[in-house]
Amino acid sequence: MAIQTLEIGDEKRKVMIVDDFLENPEELVAFAKEATFAPWPMAAERKGYPGVRAAAPEDHSRLIMDRIDPLVREQFQVPLSDKLKIHQETLNLITVPEEELGPLQRAPHFDTSNPRLFAVLLYLCDESHGGTGFYRHKSTGYESITPERCEHYLDCCYIEFNKYRRPKKYCSESDDLFSRIGFIPARFNRLVVYRGVMLHSANILGEKSISFCPATGRLTANLFVTYE
Repeated sequence: MAIQTLEIGDEKRKVMIVDDFLENPEELVAFAKEATFAPWPMAAERKGYPGVRAAAPEDHSRLIMDRIDPLVREQFQVPLSDKLKIHQETLNLITVPEEELGPLQRAPHFDTSNPRLFAVLLYLCDESHGGTGFYRHKSTGYESITPERCEHYLDCCYIEFNKYRRPKKYCSESDDLFSRIGFIPARFNRLVVYRGVMLHSANILGEKSISFCPATGRLTANLFVTYE
């Protein structure tokens, strides 16, 4: 494994990148090819992840966290006394065409205001599928949404999203409301770890990434974990 840690934006939030993570990532892709994918919750309301998900293999989350738990604790200064909890483990594909995206699906988002929650993303696709962008909200200057910022941020977004109609496309570069402050390119078998409070979004390069096919689409394996 090749490990690097970046500091993103003015807030210097860390993002950990681990390349060549799995010894046999092709096995996970093969599993995905046989898996049953279904829409995420709130798909009908055009909210949440713009695609479909399937359950990951039973031992997937434990395999990942056994390998990176010491690294996460070291890089993010997580005390040894904090207990690891795994909340979600899925395989994901972006499938929603741009013209069908809801307003919230066209903007950067945060997973939680809980700074103890981490997103763990494993790319099972290559750099032709873009990557992950990180953002600063221009009017507030926020790059992460903590509990004390959450209400103010959501109030601002409610006003701005109703005033400025965002184009029907996936997030990418900076726009009138958000500045992109960091970008992690996709790479097959690349693991990315960051706190869920960071404003972020999938960045895609074209229609190739909007696909129900695990072999050719933007396939990722995702975990959410907390240390409490």
